[in-house]
Amino acid sequence: MPRKTMLDYVRETPQVLNGQIAQDMARPLADAFLGSSYDRVRIVACGSSKNAAMIARPYLRRSLGREVIVTEPYTFCAYEHELPASEFTFVVSQSGYSTNALAALDLIRSFGMKALGVTGDANSDFRQAADALFDYGVGNEEVGYVTKGVTSLVVFLWLFGIDVALGEGRLSTEERSREIAKIEALVPRYMSVLEQAPLVLEHRYKELSSMERTFLIGAGTNYGISCEGALKFGECLQIPAIPLELEEYLHGPNLQLAPTYTVFVNAVGASDRARAREIVEATRLVTDHVFVLTDDRGFEGATVTVDPLESSLLAPLSLLPFYQVLAYQLTEDKHLWHKHPLVARFDRRLSGKSDNYVDKEVL
Repeated sequence: MPRKTMLDYVRETPQVLNGQIAQDMARPLADAFLGSSYDRVRIVACGSSKNAAMIARPYLRRSLGREVIVTEPYTFCAYEHELPASEFTFVVSQSGYSTNALAALDLIRSFGMKALGVTGDANSDFRQAADALFDYGVGNEEVGYVTKGVTSLVVFLWLFGIDVALGEGRLSTEERSREIAKIEALVPRYMSVLEQAPLVLEHRYKELSSMERTFLIGAGTNYGISCEGALKFGECLQIPAIPLELEEYLHGPNLQLAPTYTVFVNAVGASDRARAREIVEATRLVTDHVFVLTDDRGFEGATVTVDPLESSLLAPLSLLPFYQVLAYQLTEDKHLWHKHPLVARFDRRLSGKSDNYVDKEVL
């Protein structure tokens, strides 16, 4: 049986999401939260797990009615580990072998606090490092550049927020069902983007296959999508890819624009449409390589369009397969899976994974 690729996992994602919802995978984490009184949540995560938390954060804040902080594990260990009793902290690692995430769990334990770990592999090193382990239901990914793990972690965090809101009486059972229906409505939109991505790639192949410097722009949930898209372009295509908040783009980064730059604008949700239009129009005065992903059918020159969804805090999640498909296919076409030969030396000298981790990247 041939080994699965990133693209296979992108296609598997809707099935995983449906399974998470059917099994209410986040209920155990919500029960842990509801067992005490907390006034904020801290998610400790890095890489794609951090990006998933950033995507989930706007909706999660609204569901919880509390501030949600996303902190990298090193920063948490070095600078931000006060751990007040009013803060619900948990550490996320899809693989369960990230050394910085394991260190964060150890630090929490050293303070006599309960170390909560969320992972996609319940048999990983997280099993021993966490006092309570929560499997978010992604299953295994046999590739180094995760896709379904990002999307499913977002949905897990959303389900966590919904279940807490239900448990605290801020959502009725009927209202919970309506929120779940909105998440389920993302699946056909996700599939639509998955179908559009190869067509965009074929139509604008020369531009996309020659990208050298890229900006990925968005606000709110759209910004989280930009962060993950930038990570995928950077780690797979090995090009500088910079995520920027919609308006922050105008405060310095735009000054380096040139006709060779490629700019992606994520503008799903009515609140961002007007400013996104202005930014796109101005950017096109400098470079023709502009790609717009939106739910605004009237957006002239839009690259990818999705049907509007009532909650703009949820809807941008459907854009992820666009970046995942491009990262995979262009890396495959350009034979870029192997990195510079010296990167293998770097990895032998310093790795972000524990000794028990089986390398999935090609160096």
